[in-house]
Amino acid sequence: MKRTLYTILGVDPLASSEEIAAAYARLHAAFQSGSYDRNDWVLVREAYAVLSNTDKRAMYDRSQIAPPLTRSVEQAPSQQGFSLDWRYGLAAGLLVAGLVYFAKGRAPAAAPVVATTGATQGATPVLMQDSGGRTDQFAAQPQAMQAPAAGGSSGAMGMEDLFAKLSPYVARINMYKGSTLVGTGSGVALGGDAIITNCHVALAGSRLQVKLGQDSYEASVAVADEERDLCKLSVKGLSAPAVVIGASSEVRTGQRVIAIGAPHGLDLTISDGIVSSLRPLDGGTLIQTTAPVSPGSSGGGLFDSSGRLVGIVTFQMRTGQNLNFAAPAEWIGSMRTRSGGGLIGKMSAERAQDNPAQSAQNGDMVVGAWHCHDTIGGTSVLISFQDDRTLEMRYENRVSPGRWMYRDGQLAIQFANVADTLRVEELSRDKMILKFNVGQRLVCARR
Repeated sequence: MKRTLYTILGVDPLASSEEIAAAYARLHAAFQSGSYDRNDWVLVREAYAVLSNTDKRAMYDRSQIAPPLTRSVEQAPSQQGFSLDWRYGLAAGLLVAGLVYFAKGRAPAAAPVVATTGATQGATPVLMQDSGGRTDQFAAQPQAMQAPAAGGSSGAMGMEDLFAKLSPYVARINMYKGSTLVGTGSGVALGGDAIITNCHVALAGSRLQVKLGQDSYEASVAVADEERDLCKLSVKGLSAPAVVIGASSEVRTGQRVIAIGAPHGLDLTISDGIVSSLRPLDGGTLIQTTAPVSPGSSGGGLFDSSGRLVGIVTFQMRTGQNLNFAAPAEWIGSMRTRSGGGLIGKMSAERAQDNPAQSAQNGDMVVGAWHCHDTIGGTSVLISFQDDRTLEMRYENRVSPGRWMYRDGQLAIQFANVADTLRVEELSRDKMILKFNVGQRLVCARR
């Protein structure tokens, strides 16, 4: 059988780009382990450089239609029965590819490198809402080099086609308090006037504005499932297409995924990565991904290579690289209005149980939403402690933003014109008791 660039990689001539990348990754691993011939490895690299580039691959495929470079008996009577072996055909193919490369001035595609994921013990989750004023805590994550997807290749599309297909579904969300812009987030169209986003985005302002395409609309919260940090918006005047929703049961660790959102208010920003882990959590599967996201990406879509929505980008770990998380998209179908600490509060509380000494030191267990009751005055307040050390206190119809810091059993709280330090008498996953200097106590239960 004639040896071609496809047979060198061990793939079919109709193989997808993902299958070609996967084949190269397997051969690369074999070469690294010393079980693959070094001379043949040179051919593998050249074959991948051609077949991983759309233009070069098309030129090479066309070259295979021409008559083979063989020397017949009539052409060379002095060498009866001699024909050029596969190396000459390969050389010709590589020559054609080289001419295309130098003519276009384009470098060959980078070889994929198998990425490894480390433990997240001790890492701190960060909500991905962009508040516009705390960018020092949210440095942009460098994009990791990922292994090609092992699954999810059925109906796979290229990045350009995916972006063209999915961009009509992804919105930017502006949050206002009065006329002041207090943050930005992202959302995904569910069809008609419905947009899905995170509750920590939707509930951050008293007024919401949704920008989809070139048009902007006023929006309001229709369903607030704070337990899962998912909020469904009703957008007045919007008539949007409905995104196709996939199932987390079909998602596989290692497969390619694409994140699209509005990080830092930059509309329709696309990044890609892999599913680095699937983590069971409260009746669903939290998706951990290396697809880079930034503040403002919260509520944006995480899609598979066929363009199906598989997750809603929700938060990232502050420490480590590309430790980003998305709520499973199938939760959208079972949403209902309910309160709760949200995914980040759950992750913090579970990590606190695993490592109580470290959590007590850095205040992980404080993060989340608490319903606090004043035992003397009889009043109740709702306090939401965010991981970026901001807080929001709701009392009756008033909302007061502030900041907090926990150290050595002391909880420092600061609002615009008021600052106080409270002693934490008790702190567990579900209960917190705060004591003021004057003897007043707040008994808090996690929502």
